Amino acid sequence: MTQPNLEDQLSQLRIDKGRKSPVRRRGRLRWIVLPVLAVLIAYGGFRQMNAAVSVQTARVEKETVVPGQGPALVTASGYVVPRHNVEVSSKIMGRIVEMNIRRGDYVNAGDVLIRIEDDDFKARVLSAESQVATLRARLAELRAGSRPQEIQAANAAVASAQASLKSADLDLQRLEALVKQGAVSKQELDRARAARDVAAADLDSRRSTAELLKIGTRKEQIEAAEAQLREAEANLELTKTELGYTVIHAPISGTILEKLADVGELVTNTNFGGTRGAKNSVVTMADIKDLQVEVDLNESELPKVKPGQAATVRLDINPEKAYAGEVDEIAPQGDRQKGSIQVKVRVKDPDDLIRPELNARVTFLGDAEPEESAAKAGVRLWIPKSAVVQNGSETTVFVIENGMARSKRVTLGLSGEKGVSVAEGLTGDETLIVSPPKNLKEEARVAAAS
Repeated sequence: MTQPNLEDQLSQLRIDKGRKSPVRRRGRLRWIVLPVLAVLIAYGGFRQMNAAVSVQTARVEKETVVPGQGPALVTASGYVVPRHNVEVSSKIMGRIVEMNIRRGDYVNAGDVLIRIEDDDFKARVLSAESQVATLRARLAELRAGSRPQEIQAANAAVASAQASLKSADLDLQRLEALVKQGAVSKQELDRARAARDVAAADLDSRRSTAELLKIGTRKEQIEAAEAQLREAEANLELTKTELGYTVIHAPISGTILEKLADVGELVTNTNFGGTRGAKNSVVTMADIKDLQVEVDLNESELPKVKPGQAATVRLDINPEKAYAGEVDEIAPQGDRQKGSIQVKVRVKDPDDLIRPELNARVTFLGDAEPEESAAKAGVRLWIPKSAVVQNGSETTVFVIENGMARSKRVTLGLSGEKGVSVAEGLTGDETLIVSPPKNLKEEARVAAAS
């Protein structure tokens, strides 16, 4: 076994002066750690105090308005329709022989749209004219009375009848004498008496005719003839009117929307129903410069709408364009199934873009306040009501500028469905702090919440 070196053994017995006691090391470590912790705590507090406050934000909304336009109260969707949609029908039955119009054509009131075959109607007019002419001649004859020649002829007829009666009387007297002598039979006497009676009756008739000719036409006869003439003239006017119905004219100036019949088809003045057979309506037309929007307004919003109220109309195909509108009609009853009521809004300034059956949104406007300078300039600024901070009589909002909260005094205007309008104090390019914390200070660091 190797003996340990004496020098090595002595080195193990020496005291190491470089080693320090644990107590002294802990004391010195405390003096180093405590200041570092204090610095870290102070830095953390500073960071805490200067950390950006997370806030909800919103942009100022700009609305283009005409001078004097009020705030938006409620918005509803609907369809553009003509204010006066005309369905042209035939007043008679017949077959179309001419139709020189197409869908989309513009026509003026009174222009010819359709011609219906008219041969039968022309024949009826000619027949009625002939009847009127005959009755007029008859009435003129009655009013003129008897001519002298007619009276003379009647008197001559009376004289002839008197001579015939006298001759019959003589024949009868002669036969009566012969019968007493037994020269003739009783039958011949009877024939003579009958001949005398016929002659007497003929004389009475001739005398009556002569008297009537002398007296003239009775008033009742003239009145009856006049009534017959009036009836014939009325019938003539009717046939002429029906002949006029064979030409169908445009009742208004407007655009042809639909052709419901064509050349060769039968039209009628009676609606038989169904889709086959004779057509009742032939053309649908409207003035597409006189338009309105029909919307179904929620019944709870009805108190916000009244006749004559201003509105704006925007088409779905071009929502940037706003048309001026006016409430023209509110339906007298609602739709309980939909919980709505129909409102018609007249478009006051239509252009070539707006057409029937397009989708549109109508915004009903309130009354404008004259002190709104922004609205007078053609732009209205809207902010959420939750962005407004009321400090006594001072109204302010917080905006974000360079990451810091800035308080701005504002003058509020109208209230509407978009919030509240700002008459003064904002330019419209600001980012607002919505529902700002109560302890939010001026120039506090803020950050928009994600």
